Amino acid sequence: MLLGHLDFSVQPTGAPINDESLFVHFQHGKILLAQNNLPAWAQVRALLPDDFQPFELAHTGEQSIFSVHPHMPLDIAQNDLLQYRETGIFRSMPFEQASLLTSCLHLWNWYQNNRFCGKCATPLQPDQKERALRCPHCGNLLFPMIAPAVIVAITCGDRILLARNLRYEHYALIAGYVEVGETLEHALRREVKEEVGLEIHHICYLGDQPWGVSGSHMFAFHAQADDQAPIRIQQSELRDARWFNREDVKPLPHKMSIAYELIERFRNGTL
Repeated sequence: MLLGHLDFSVQPTGAPINDESLFVHFQHGKILLAQNNLPAWAQVRALLPDDFQPFELAHTGEQSIFSVHPHMPLDIAQNDLLQYRETGIFRSMPFEQASLLTSCLHLWNWYQNNRFCGKCATPLQPDQKERALRCPHCGNLLFPMIAPAVIVAITCGDRILLARNLRYEHYALIAGYVEVGETLEHALRREVKEEVGLEIHHICYLGDQPWGVSGSHMFAFHAQADDQAPIRIQQSELRDARWFNREDVKPLPHKMSIAYELIERFRNGTL
């Protein structure tokens, strides 16, 4: 199942907080959860100072999502009900909760990485009308950044090309970020050529997915290549790349990604 919440919106509403409002809190790389769900305001407010001012981070339908002000960090203690978990927990959460968590993480990291104006170094302030940061001195306006990325399932008949990154133990699909001035297809061809030295053809767009974990948006493709052509590994990125027969491909352990969808389509013979 692909991440992406139909009702999620970043536009400020100015809605007041209420007991049913969701509250997200990221602290030291972890997320505060009530079991496997984002906590409601009613579950968190007793842990906060009396003068605490919640910050509207986003909303989903009529339900607002609040947080600590991104530029005024606050440590919140956990208790028997609320526990800190690694943000990777989203992979085992209910789909809607996982989508909300990763999108909120995307926004939160953007705020954390943009505290000062890049033109005049004045502290930035959240805009009241748009999901943006505005410089009160020079008027510079920053909107949330989304990094486009491409991922591709490269096949030849009943074989698929998988690569093993230097940082990970498992074999995966070729993926990479789109650079300035590139179309998605140009980025796809470049990444494959750089990482495994292959030319691809019959490129077909399959779908896309927001991926808030890295602040990116993944565009997925299927392409074909010659499995007899020599593979030239980009040693600064990969430790191995090889062709796998359909029956040798194992399902990915985590289902909530577009990479899982592509692998499963191949395994099921629909790619």
